Amino acid sequence: MKRISIRARVTLWYTGLLVVLLGLGVVYLLSFSDQMLSRQTRDALLDVVSDAVKQAHFDDGELDDEKIDFYREGVSVFFYDTSGRLLAPRVNRGLQVDSILEDQAVKMVSNGRETWMVHDLFAIQDGTGFWVRGVVSMSGSTATMHGMILLALISVPIFIAVAALGGWLITRRAFFPVGKMAETAQAISSGSDLSLRVPDDGSGDELSRLGCTINSMFARLQASFETERQFSSDASHELRTPTAVIISQCEYALSDVVDEAERKKSIDVVLRQARRMSAIISQLLLLARAENGKFEPSWERLNLSELCEMVLLEMEDTAQSNGIALEMQLEPDIMLIGDQTLLMRLLTNLITNAIRYNRKGGHVEVCLQRLENGAALRVADTGAGIREEDLPKIWSRFFRADASRSSIGTGLGLSMARWIAQVHGGTITVESVYGQGSVFTVTLPFEQKDEKL
Repeated sequence: MKRISIRARVTLWYTGLLVVLLGLGVVYLLSFSDQMLSRQTRDALLDVVSDAVKQAHFDDGELDDEKIDFYREGVSVFFYDTSGRLLAPRVNRGLQVDSILEDQAVKMVSNGRETWMVHDLFAIQDGTGFWVRGVVSMSGSTATMHGMILLALISVPIFIAVAALGGWLITRRAFFPVGKMAETAQAISSGSDLSLRVPDDGSGDELSRLGCTINSMFARLQASFETERQFSSDASHELRTPTAVIISQCEYALSDVVDEAERKKSIDVVLRQARRMSAIISQLLLLARAENGKFEPSWERLNLSELCEMVLLEMEDTAQSNGIALEMQLEPDIMLIGDQTLLMRLLTNLITNAIRYNRKGGHVEVCLQRLENGAALRVADTGAGIREEDLPKIWSRFFRADASRSSIGTGLGLSMARWIAQVHGGTITVESVYGQGSVFTVTLPFEQKDEKL
């Protein structure tokens, strides 16, 4: 069974509610109008009969009817003596109503074809008792009510039809963006074009905000897919080189023409390439866990000054073997909340890059100083520097500004460093002059908003 659309359901609900409200309104209006007409007729009947009593005069027991209004405001007036004999008028006797005279009574009398409202009043004037009866036909009120009912029967359906059509058009226009959203989502689901977006009329209403939210979601989804595609391509490229080297070196080491010394060299090459692959895979796994929200930092209060000093001491041999002078200016006892393992990796990555891409006889300077709400770590080198057009790209995975450097490193160091800084609520920036060197500055807050100690 086909489900009714939301647009149709809203229109049906709106139309049904309108029918009920209009029906109740028409019934109330007709009832009120009937009561008002009856009240007006009754008031006119009472007034005319009362005035007729005042106009009546008797001369020697005979009614003087010259000044009496026998018909006014639709009311016919009749005079009777105490025995019920008609005294006046002498014409229009056919309008008499066959009903018992009752003092001050107001009643409805019908002969099956017509209905009258009747009012009787007994009075004594000039010593003579008499009855005054007022009679008014209800045919006028009935005709008025019939006209109103007919008007309601004609106008109400037309009004409901017009209102239902208007409601349908309004809901159709209101739900049009929803249909476009569904079409766009279906197109993305059934195809591969993630650049599609929901049209936004810029009205700022709820549906417009929903469209903006969906577009933002699509944009993030597109960026995620593009990043994943590029990541897979780069990872495959990065792992292919060491894999090829390992295979070729293993084949060379297993050949019969290789002596023991050459075989050891091949094994050493294989070991270095395997370690490089292990480093790439380890950092990729860490970044993947971070992006999936599955990584939980191990927050603890630590001495950043001592941590920097420890990493620098470990890096001294590497710096000396590359002919690089390692200098440090560390402000003592800077305490903050952080993940020790991640911060050590951040320091190691920055210092390793500063050493690796430096020139022979150059130096690396590491400075740590206290700020008002955190700490600033500065790593400066005298290396080749980075071209200005490459500065925005250095944070991307596997990016290398110089193709000649593709044989060393994993290409993940700066990407990892920026992620670690962001995890700690900090920032990392770079200033570089091509051919002269680079300066990386990391700022870290003292406290973490979501720390779990």
